Amino acid sequence: MTNTYEKLPESTKEKLKRGEITEEQAQSFARFLSIVEKDFYQHPVIQNNPYTKWFKKGEAGAAEVIDMIKQFSVFSNHFLIVQCKRMVNAGTEEGEVGARWILANEIGVALDPKTGSCEGGKFATRAAHINWLRDTAAPLGIARHELGRWDIGTKATFDFIKGLDETYGSMDKNIGAGASFAIETWAAFGIGKGPREESNNFWHELITGLKAFNEKHRKPKGLKEIHLGFFQYHFQIESGHGANVAHELEETFFSPDFDEEKYLEGGRKALKAIYGFWLGLDETRKKLV
Repeated sequence: MTNTYEKLPESTKEKLKRGEITEEQAQSFARFLSIVEKDFYQHPVIQNNPYTKWFKKGEAGAAEVIDMIKQFSVFSNHFLIVQCKRMVNAGTEEGEVGARWILANEIGVALDPKTGSCEGGKFATRAAHINWLRDTAAPLGIARHELGRWDIGTKATFDFIKGLDETYGSMDKNIGAGASFAIETWAAFGIGKGPREESNNFWHELITGLKAFNEKHRKPKGLKEIHLGFFQYHFQIESGHGANVAHELEETFFSPDFDEEKYLEGGRKALKAIYGFWLGLDETRKKLV
């Protein structure tokens, strides 16, 4: 097997050996993986997010943390609509089921972090992610009814949600699949690859910054600390999702109706939308200093 196939997953190499795919198909997939590596894995929102790199240094004060939580709440609450669209527009029944589980978990159904399944999970209104985020923000004095409201969002947050609606929620299953893969790549990047890589995962960076905020601004004054469960939970469930990313990409690529250009378009636009959200937070925090 030539160097052309070095980056191919073992499962793809096995398919080639068994004659399930041709040499030409294997070469095409290897080329596609190189594009994904360059356009998705190396995207600045994954490799060098200016906001989260700053946030993890522990320099955020109350104003910056409040701003982050408010904008995150707008995204979290209105993401439900986008997730519904992802579910009904899924290209496969398997994709539909996965999207339904994510939606159910967002609105308060318990999820198995190892499988991502909500089957048989218990529902609790308080476990809805927007309510969990409201509980997280309570020590900062943010009114519960204020969080998640559209009218507290910034243009960058609105553009973020719109960008995901047009890609992740797209009726075109190839665009939706590309956006889904890109989002998962961003959210799970570095997890399971060792402490150094995990420290650059954006969830981990937020957790690190919030721990420092508690140590600097809450504990010394005897103030109630911000509970980190919301952010730690999301970091933990991504560990299960990340393991499936390569397999999902392979299966999608070799499906009969795969459209490479649309898939890449969906992924690129989704990452651009995500990056715009963080750049918006970065611009705002500079004005708050």
